[in-house]
Amino acid sequence: MTILQTLPALELLFFNLASIDLCCHRKYSRWKTALILAVFSVALLAFCLAFAEDISFRADGRMSLFGLIYMIPLHYLYRDKFPILFTVTCTCWVYTLGILALSFQFSLIWMSGSLTGILLAENLLYLVTFLPFYRLVIPKYIFVVEHIGRFEKNWHKYIFLNTCLNFLTLVVLVNVFLSQDPSPVNILALLLLLSTFYVSNFILHKVVQDAIRLGQIEREVTHDPLTGLCNRAGLWDRLNTLLEGNETFSVLFMDLDRFKSVNDQYGHLVGDAYLKHFADVSSGILAEQGTVYRFGGDEFVAIYYGAVPENVLGELRECRPWADGAPCPFYQVSVGSIICRPPHADNVETLLHKVDQMMYEQKINKHQKGGN
Repeated sequence: MTILQTLPALELLFFNLASIDLCCHRKYSRWKTALILAVFSVALLAFCLAFAEDISFRADGRMSLFGLIYMIPLHYLYRDKFPILFTVTCTCWVYTLGILALSFQFSLIWMSGSLTGILLAENLLYLVTFLPFYRLVIPKYIFVVEHIGRFEKNWHKYIFLNTCLNFLTLVVLVNVFLSQDPSPVNILALLLLLSTFYVSNFILHKVVQDAIRLGQIEREVTHDPLTGLCNRAGLWDRLNTLLEGNETFSVLFMDLDRFKSVNDQYGHLVGDAYLKHFADVSSGILAEQGTVYRFGGDEFVAIYYGAVPENVLGELRECRPWADGAPCPFYQVSVGSIICRPPHADNVETLLHKVDQMMYEQKINKHQKGGN
């Protein structure tokens, strides 16, 4: 076997590694990564030349399967988890093996299967498909790989399985064609298979993109843009769910005292920071035991899972962690609370009205005592 005979496979290897580098996240610099892969490739090629009696590059996928050994340095050089790295690698193999298989078929039909014919067809196909693949296919595939983690964790497994099956289907089909007489129908079948694979990737990209947009729209509807908390709509949905169940929970209605004075004295930008800081502090106090919602203006509602302890109410009223990162001094908060035990008879509106009245009574009591 001469060096010239390895050129189709070396070209395939180059495009594979370049594609993987574009899709994955390097641990080291581009130059260090390229150097390690080059040294590994030279050592592997030297081993093949020294110990293999005959390695023929017949575009049958065997060398791509042999290329699995590259998962060792790739796993060391890139941050991505193995399933994602392997999925990206298989996707790149589908492209490069598809190009090589088409080149081999072109050469068999029109150039008697000569090495020159394979190289000529391969380079021509890379020239025609290089820009579309790297500008259209790779960015969309990177987008899918980076965002698929937002969905059910099994999605990674589905993509992994789908990509492996596509690659193995291509390998089997190529070997079937090699066992038959060359025919333009073989080329058509390869083109249809590759087109199906990439159209499915485009569809997957569109599905992920639309799902993200839908999630953003849903978040805009149910979340307050200033504090990042769920808004009144989110609160309504959650309370309806709890009232239909059999859990004990508490509802806390919180109204910031003298918030108008904060705006008047420090300005509305500080007022906004005041609201956001209270949202962060109150959420931190409740931690995993509860959720804070922005009800509107300077009013917040919290749901506490179980009967809320008095020490938690005291910590909320005093906002003890306030000083850390506070935009201005804390002017206190009035808190009304109610414990809801099953069976739940009230609806959301009645429940919120009751706890609002409790908050108002506490505020009146503070005024009467000369507090605020």
